Amino acid sequence: MTHFIGFLELFFALLAAFLLTFIVLNFLIDRASVVFPRDMPNLRSLHIAPTPRGGGVICLSVTMLASLLVAVFSSFEWWMLGVGTCIAGLGIVGFIDDRCPLSVRKKILAQTILVGVMVGLILDDRSWQLFGEVFVLPDVFVFWPVLILMIWLVNLTNFIDGADGLLGVHGVIITITLGLWFYALDARALCLITLVVSGTLLAFLRFNWSPARIFLGDVGSLALGGWLGATMLIGITRLGLPAEAFVILYGYIVFDASFTLIRRLSAGNNVFLAHRDHLYQRLIVKGKSHQHVVLVTGGLQVVLMVLASVNAMLDEYGVWLLLTATAILGLFTLYVVSVERRV
Repeated sequence: MTHFIGFLELFFALLAAFLLTFIVLNFLIDRASVVFPRDMPNLRSLHIAPTPRGGGVICLSVTMLASLLVAVFSSFEWWMLGVGTCIAGLGIVGFIDDRCPLSVRKKILAQTILVGVMVGLILDDRSWQLFGEVFVLPDVFVFWPVLILMIWLVNLTNFIDGADGLLGVHGVIITITLGLWFYALDARALCLITLVVSGTLLAFLRFNWSPARIFLGDVGSLALGGWLGATMLIGITRLGLPAEAFVILYGYIVFDASFTLIRRLSAGNNVFLAHRDHLYQRLIVKGKSHQHVVLVTGGLQVVLMVLASVNAMLDEYGVWLLLTATAILGLFTLYVVSVERRV
């Protein structure tokens, strides 16, 4: 009976977030000229008509409201409020950038400050579990590497937001998976908020499915990237989850953007210029529909979710599961190359 009530509570959190986000977006989307700026097509874009962006501000607002309610009615430690404030700060940076583009230097500086505070709040000389082994690493040795990796993840999430429905589908699968992990570990507050994020993304996906009526915008993708980074660090250092499980779960996001960056660097291209070199972009450029790309990569994400969940339960198999995930991502790359050669 207790488990049933617990699942009912989680379902209600997801459903309430979905309904509130859906209602607000549905009301505002036709008033996009007032509420949301227009995304003008550029060299990176895969759309040809100006489209409202910044829908992520609604997802972020609903999540912040839910976080405050959880803080009032549930056990919620002070440092979690600080982490949530930093994630909201990342969203605000994205909100500003959506309306008045910021320089790369200013964005990285703001991200470094916000993510640095977030990392400092989460770390506490915690143990790290990797491939079945436990390592106790003092904060002084891990702070800067973790900070760089977290900033990288925030920006990778932003980079992957370039096709209709893509980040929404991957975000829903990842956050629902994380919510179930946290539920199994009795991290109730973290579980509730994570499923709220899932609900907001599900509602947003209704309006972002191809042809998209609105885009998430940097306000949404940066905040989501911050949340994924925070939950990863909390899961590893405070809940004892194996680090490689998160590498597998976030595998597509990390692989696509990192592979593209390395490929562009090796070709001598300016990595700060807009482009359409991501694997998902290359498929769409060669004629595959947005729906096709989202369904293929979404199926890939489901496989990664299964592998990561097995790793979370059986950490001694982490090496083999990570190698399997890497091989699958490699096969996806070969699929992209084969599509380009056929066209």
